[in-house]
Amino acid sequence: MKKEIEIVGAGPSGLVAAINLARAGYSVTVYEEKADVGHRFHGDYQGLENWSTKEDVTLLLERIGIGQPGRYFVCHPYNELTVFDANLNPAVIRSDLPLFYLVRRGDAPGCLDRGLLEIALEAGVQVVFSKRVERLESGGIVSIGPRAADAIAKGIVFDTTTEDMAAAILDDRLATKGYAYLLIHNGKGTLTTCLFRDFKREREYFERTVETFKRIFPSLDLTNKKEFGGYGNFFTGGPLYESEKYYTGEAAGFQDCLWGFGLRYAMVSGYLAATSIIESSDYVSLLKKELLPMQKISLVNRFLYECLGNRGYTFFINWLARGDTAAKVRSQYNPSRWKMLIYPLARWWHQSSLVDKGCHSEDCTCVWCKCKKELR
Repeated sequence: MKKEIEIVGAGPSGLVAAINLARAGYSVTVYEEKADVGHRFHGDYQGLENWSTKEDVTLLLERIGIGQPGRYFVCHPYNELTVFDANLNPAVIRSDLPLFYLVRRGDAPGCLDRGLLEIALEAGVQVVFSKRVERLESGGIVSIGPRAADAIAKGIVFDTTTEDMAAAILDDRLATKGYAYLLIHNGKGTLTTCLFRDFKREREYFERTVETFKRIFPSLDLTNKKEFGGYGNFFTGGPLYESEKYYTGEAAGFQDCLWGFGLRYAMVSGYLAATSIIESSDYVSLLKKELLPMQKISLVNRFLYECLGNRGYTFFINWLARGDTAAKVRSQYNPSRWKMLIYPLARWWHQSSLVDKGCHSEDCTCVWCKCKKELR
């Protein structure tokens, strides 16, 4: 009889691992300290990127045991994105294959998190909510999500009569070293600023982002608005496997360091952890083959991107708009020799960056800091 496996965290990486293990005959229990899946999200739209590898993400989902996504969650392809520079000059970037697939996050029907939970339950996974697990005495999988903020998102979800669209702005006055985006699909929208620096001014950046998108799209209507916030964590050199514990997703630092599209990283790492257990293979070796090189290059890409300012973003946008965008971006994730030479510098730069732990305000509403917890 195959042994029982415990997993901490019911996010995408933990649930993908659980699904594959349960189908292989293991008895799997997932512990989630919140009352439901997707507690960090509110039905907001995110992109499941389709540019970092040649394998289309829908084929990837089938390979890692999720199957065709349309049955369980929204996964809508976008081949086109309008990107504005700081002067609000537009450029339409296109790709023969989808640039990304639109997914919703949260606990509502049609959301990715809810869909993965349904697949896990059908596979026989036991999910225990509202239970915090401090340690795994007999080993298992740790999928607890981000532990710090390397990037934050501040935005709104809303209802709208505006037609479907995907738009982004690269402007440090709206999103320092990041980007702002507007996604609308079937009468639901998400408008967000993603910051990689200057987190304390999140409210200012967010309000400026809303004003700017309204200026670009005067007919944009925003009803039933709900604010949300979240943060992402990426790092290298953290524990991947120790004391019979497998670390997946952002618990292991897996995240696209360039733009923060971490869903693919999360689900693949969960699949590889399950594969390691099922096949009695080395987890770290599997990661080195499929995930770690891309993670390292994304950190180099982040380092290079932060050297750009608004003028550099304009050049970058125009470069993307010439030719097949997905193919161009994919080429930037290849572990070329010169980028691997830059990697040690990029890693040192990231590790030496100032970590601001909190605003220490008594009435803190920051989406990123832990000051209330620290003050207690």
